[in-house]
Amino acid sequence: MVLYFLLGDFGLSIVVLTSVISLLLLPLTLRQFRAVKVMRKLQPQVTAIRQQYATDRLAQAQAMQALHREHGIHPSSSFLTLLIQAPIYSGLYFALNTVLHASSVDVINRVMYPFLFHFTALPNIDLMWFTVLKASWHISLGIPDPTHLLPLLTGALTLSQMRMAQPTSLAETRDALMHLSQGMQFLLLFNPVGITIVIAWQFAAGLALYRFVSLALSMMVQYFTTGWGSLWALPGVGHASSALSPTREHLMQTSLSSRTRRRRRSSSSRHRGKNPRKGR
Repeated sequence: MVLYFLLGDFGLSIVVLTSVISLLLLPLTLRQFRAVKVMRKLQPQVTAIRQQYATDRLAQAQAMQALHREHGIHPSSSFLTLLIQAPIYSGLYFALNTVLHASSVDVINRVMYPFLFHFTALPNIDLMWFTVLKASWHISLGIPDPTHLLPLLTGALTLSQMRMAQPTSLAETRDALMHLSQGMQFLLLFNPVGITIVIAWQFAAGLALYRFVSLALSMMVQYFTTGWGSLWALPGVGHASSALSPTREHLMQTSLSSRTRRRRRSSSSRHRGKNPRKGR
């Protein structure tokens, strides 16, 4: 509300407030993304440990812990980051929801801190940014977006961020997602994307705007930390079949080795036939 008093635009106030909160949480976010980056580099070693201790879960867990300690990775760091962020974003969500659904000036003034200014009229919570593209795209941030622009944009950013979080290496992707094909991986992404769109569709447009800005800022930090990931990689049929059946590659190698051994035995037999004394 202070930002609205200074800027005179409620949508811009949401953007600035979300940016300030994201900036304050930047050290935690960077730590989380860096841990993900290190885990990607350690993926071959993780795979080797799982293969080496496939039947001994205790030894596998101990080897994983030793690997994490060696590279300074704390498995609980990502959980602690989310735990710290959760009450901040939840508080912002409920406070924003209260203001957006306020029916009178008294409702807003009751939730304002005593040392802040108080309103004499309801704030203007209309978002006019999209009217440049189309005059009818006039959005009230206090009700669900009638144009559906913000829910769809939020869903698109959710999909983009999840694709950025996926490794680009096929071996890493296969190990991390239990041998699912890239096509199946791509389809599974639409579950959280669909949930995000439905939630943004039903709640006030101001909350969708806040979520959109949060995702955009998080993607910027993620790009400078871990890169684009699999964002620009489309699921391919060839890669998908390879990722779907890693056993097939092993069978092909086994078959090739068998043919090579038979060829060597055949060559050795012909050689002994031409030199019987040497064979004896």
